[in-house]
Amino acid sequence: MSFDERTRILLGEAGMKALAEASVAVYGLGGVGGAAAMDLVRGGVGRLVVLDFDLVQESNLNRLYYAYRADIGRPKAEVFAARAREINPEVEIELREAFMSGAEAAALVSRDCGVHIDCVDSLNSKVNLLVALAELGRPFASSLGTAGRTDPTRLRLTTISRSHGCPLAREVRNRLRRRGMTLDFPAVWSDEPPVPPIPRPPGPAEAQTAPGRLRNIQGSGPAVPQTAGHFLAAWATKTLLEGVELPTRTGGNNG
Repeated sequence: MSFDERTRILLGEAGMKALAEASVAVYGLGGVGGAAAMDLVRGGVGRLVVLDFDLVQESNLNRLYYAYRADIGRPKAEVFAARAREINPEVEIELREAFMSGAEAAALVSRDCGVHIDCVDSLNSKVNLLVALAELGRPFASSLGTAGRTDPTRLRLTTISRSHGCPLAREVRNRLRRRGMTLDFPAVWSDEPPVPPIPRPPGPAEAQTAPGRLRNIQGSGPAVPQTAGHFLAAWATKTLLEGVELPTRTGGNNG
């Protein structure tokens, strides 16, 4: 059996062809973005454009879907691409190892991709990216707060206008309203109250490759970020398959 044989049963030849010809951009390859991007590779998407500036650190290993201890110190984008090609040697991966500042967000949008997934951590960069994606006019979805949560069943995929109980979502909504943006795009969010971050201790800090100040340390585990990434990959796949004739579903409840 080929690696995509089981997916082909679900989607048929037409569905697999549509995915193989599709391009998806994933901005950020952390706990959420890494899971979303790897799901898309496993699902048969033919081309991914992935953007991330960071290196794999030991503290990433509890939640980074594609990285192992031997990868510490390597660029996340390069590690992801290597793992992706081990799964599907035919997948096309375009790497953009760049830090997305707020001012540069619009310039870093991959305008030839049909679907876009925002998994950026920085608030200003996220807001500017979302505005640029809205102006581009192609389907996009965003990941909101997953740090500090432990219960993946509290995650939701709705329009961002319906999000609640998430401090990051609230701030993103407020800033987008001030920019005149309609809040009707999909977002993954959690209504679980987050565990607050801890202050970064004084003295030598863990290596940080991003420009700017050192931030407080957020708690995070594997379940919630990776589940959010699975949600986003499923949304992207469904979006790419709109209008494609898929195998007929049968059955129903048995009483």
